[in-house]
Amino acid sequence: MQNQLLFQVPSSEAILKSVDPQNPNCPYSHYVGNSKAVKRLARAAFAALSRSNHLCNDQYFALIGPASTGKTTLARLHAAVLGLPFVEVQPQSIKKIQNLFDLINDVCNGYCDGKIKLKPCKDNKFVLPPMVVFIDEVHALSYRIVQSLLKATEHNDCKMVTESGVEIDTRNVCWIIATTDRGLLFDAFDTRFEKIPLNLYSKKEIEIIVKKKYPQLDDECCKLIAHYNGNIPREALSFAREAMIVKQMESCSWKQAANTVACERDIDEFGMSNQRVKILTALGKHPIPANQLARIANCKEDELRKFIMVPLVCTTQDQPEPLVIVASGRGFMITESGLQELNKRKIKHNGQAAMPS
Repeated sequence: MQNQLLFQVPSSEAILKSVDPQNPNCPYSHYVGNSKAVKRLARAAFAALSRSNHLCNDQYFALIGPASTGKTTLARLHAAVLGLPFVEVQPQSIKKIQNLFDLINDVCNGYCDGKIKLKPCKDNKFVLPPMVVFIDEVHALSYRIVQSLLKATEHNDCKMVTESGVEIDTRNVCWIIATTDRGLLFDAFDTRFEKIPLNLYSKKEIEIIVKKKYPQLDDECCKLIAHYNGNIPREALSFAREAMIVKQMESCSWKQAANTVACERDIDEFGMSNQRVKILTALGKHPIPANQLARIANCKEDELRKFIMVPLVCTTQDQPEPLVIVASGRGFMITESGLQELNKRKIKHNGQAAMPS
């Protein structure tokens, strides 16, 4: 019989505290922003922690949001709250079901000193112990893999079969998938996974992320870093690291260090990269298809959609309307908010804006 981790079930009050994002000892407290998303996962965790094996298979979740909204981080923290193994799956590494099983096997064998090492039951069948399996960019999986996962994530089936005929019982798995666009989800996934939207970070949230990572930085410094890197945590943290080095090497103020790094990274005084300004400038003349816009931005189309355009097409607390929208058949179009960004920089345009839907 497959070993499982068993836990002492605490009182409801203790469980509530352990899933409370405001509790500094709760893993969820390390996640910034998207409080509604965290609350929904916390409810699922509350139910799971009431069970001796922390089984969390009542619901499967689909985290939907732009790149750099912390989908992987949130899934990992959910597993940490549950105290269960976390299996992170990247589509490019899964060419067949055997690859997925090998990945799960490696995680189980190395978890808790091998206490849940996978053991075959009768007829070479495996029953997976409670765990969280997270599949990033699920829309990039091959059709063949998706067909196998449809059985694995069907509550009345919960079974995978490897190419060599090994049967894997997945009834104890908490599946979490992630995608940048709900429209990219396979229909069956869309209906059986609870959708949790994730929004891009506000500047204030970026300040908090920087402060958590580098507590030695004062609030004004974090605010300045967020000004130059308003939405993307990865960019903000990289900027902060470099600014700290510049300050130390040049014995200058934080403002001088930040301005130096911003200048070297081609970020203007309003906090936007020259690459994105170039995109807005081009769209201020006429709509442009994605492939042409990628050439203007000097990047690949996939990079354009996944990273470069994200702060322009998304809304945040600081930016209630997108600067750019995608118009079917016409490519990308600038909005009134986008034109205002050009006006700030005294860049000429044709004055024609698209209306956000």
